[in-house]
Amino acid sequence: MSNDHKLAAILFADIAGYTAIMQKDEQSAMVQLNRFKEVLVRIAPDHEGRIVQFFGDGCLLAFESSMSGVDCAIALQKAFSETPVVPVRIGLHMGDVVFKNENVFGDGVNIASRIESLGIPGAILMSKTIRDQIKNNSDFLLVSLGSFDFKNVSERMEVFALANPGFVVPKRGEMQGKLKSISKKTVFVKWITAIALIGVLAIVFWFITGQKKSTETISEKSIAVLPFIDMSEGKDQEYFSDGLSEELLNLLSKIPELKVIGRTSSFSFKGKSEDLKSIAQKLGVAHILEGSVRKDGKKIRVTAQLVRATDGSQLWSQTYDRDLEGIFKLQDDIAGAVVKQLKLRLLPTSDGEGSSAINNTDVYNLILQGDYFSDKRDSLSMQKAMALYRDALAIDSLNARSWAGVAKCFTLQATWSWIDRKQGYENARKAATKSIELDNTLAEGHRTLGMVKMNDYDFDGAEREFKNALNLEPGNAEVLRISGYLYRSMGRFDEGIRFIRQSINLDPLRPITYINLGLLQYAANYTDEAIISFKKALELNPQWPRAHTFIGEVYLLQGKPEKTLIEVEQETDKSFKDFGLARAYYALGNTKKADEKVKEITTQTHGNISYRMAIIRAQRGEKDKALELLDQAYKEKDVWLLFLKGDPRLRSLENDPRHTALLKKMNLPAD
Repeated sequence: MSNDHKLAAILFADIAGYTAIMQKDEQSAMVQLNRFKEVLVRIAPDHEGRIVQFFGDGCLLAFESSMSGVDCAIALQKAFSETPVVPVRIGLHMGDVVFKNENVFGDGVNIASRIESLGIPGAILMSKTIRDQIKNNSDFLLVSLGSFDFKNVSERMEVFALANPGFVVPKRGEMQGKLKSISKKTVFVKWITAIALIGVLAIVFWFITGQKKSTETISEKSIAVLPFIDMSEGKDQEYFSDGLSEELLNLLSKIPELKVIGRTSSFSFKGKSEDLKSIAQKLGVAHILEGSVRKDGKKIRVTAQLVRATDGSQLWSQTYDRDLEGIFKLQDDIAGAVVKQLKLRLLPTSDGEGSSAINNTDVYNLILQGDYFSDKRDSLSMQKAMALYRDALAIDSLNARSWAGVAKCFTLQATWSWIDRKQGYENARKAATKSIELDNTLAEGHRTLGMVKMNDYDFDGAEREFKNALNLEPGNAEVLRISGYLYRSMGRFDEGIRFIRQSINLDPLRPITYINLGLLQYAANYTDEAIISFKKALELNPQWPRAHTFIGEVYLLQGKPEKTLIEVEQETDKSFKDFGLARAYYALGNTKKADEKVKEITTQTHGNISYRMAIIRAQRGEKDKALELLDQAYKEKDVWLLFLKGDPRLRSLENDPRHTALLKKMNLPAD
């Protein structure tokens, strides 16, 4: 191959600390060196690798492809980890090189040696060029170590580490390497430059944020419905005032051209004395609809006003004195007034022929109370909600909204293991189907049936139901959120992120949506963005369960187990805290503490642990046991199994036929 110029993958390997070993124990050093050479000579040909040169305690190899080079590096490190252990570090780069007289020259060689110098025993480091060529192979778990200024290399280079189980990922402080030295003068200049830059950025930031109010464009066709205030004498009609607010919100959200902020964000200002202008800025809307309700038996007084947020001017206000039987006409009147003021298309009235229309005020009261308790999302409240929806059905068994409420309760109770999961989902299916049969224009029935189908791994069916719901209510933030969750389950990460961002646009202060976004970003390997999303959820609710553990998982993917440990210690969910700590301790090599946490998980937690235990087993390299636990999760309908497709924590299992078979049973593609 004399004077042969070509593109090649270059692998550098050397024995870390060999000089010190030689000085301390020459015989031991020679044993390691001989084993080093023996392993390389034996393994390199299996991966079409060419040993170009041995030099002292190191070796240079060349490969036709990046994949062959990385496969060889993995095989080498596995062999070096066996007794007698040889502490080897490996670096790879793909670049133009020249083979001449059985030697190899060029920048590709220089860069590979620089990357290798950053390593520690057991590590496999590589350039971005190598990473880009193998990143779509699910066998490789890769993390960025940052960018570095190498000696005799003109541009900063990003370096990646193989983070598969069993391989070492060096910490930034451990990486010394052949880097450019920085003179005192250079350091001083950089400090001065940084200070000046900070000053400039501060001025720019002040200017941008100071001018934001005048330059930020918020659509005139946007509104938030704040919870109406309960002005009843006994202050015991909160369910009714909340219900009226939500009814109005739902009516307005059916208008495609109008942005309507979701319930969670609008209701987050309940009981707070924040001014309307500030609320509108936080929600990103131009208008606020607010009001009050006074209910006394069958008599109601409702006051409503529409406010332009920018200047606080009142666009419209009205006080209504009605009998309770007139509540449905009242809702249409208020929504119609908003439509007229905002110059929107006419709003369809709610007194149609569909059986979701309610003509019995007792049924209406019971449904509003059911909605009030189901929104609290705790076990006791869900039982109360179910009883109220059933009471409504006892009066009118053909009301679609009541059946949708029952379906919602069954779905949530089954998801959180408050009732038998299989039976709960089956009951939810029957109730949701009944709701749709009675009135297929009710979005809630389609949404709930979609949830049931998703948990039955009928992903195509779930997608159809969610699309039906969005066709009926294009501005339904909850359906958009659940659609994003569906696409996470299907492995369509970028599509899921798009839906979640739409949901956030309509319901910007809801923590669970940021959690869903973070999980999608984590699966798609947008690790920095995932951390931002999880932290946003904690900003909105510092006690939000599992958020700290999810952040810890991202740090593990980035090769930062120490940060994982610190983060997970703040977790509020005991089971997930133990899970996160076990994962961190295993990554740090503290098997004793990790095993203790695993024992706590298995002895204190009921339901929904098979999938998490499979992750732990996979981390420990116990492939068969991990796959058995995944099969158990399938039998149990473990809700976390919906994260199987593309889960970074289970990549070591993805080429196993049993993993492929499980995906097939779940109606998911293997690729």
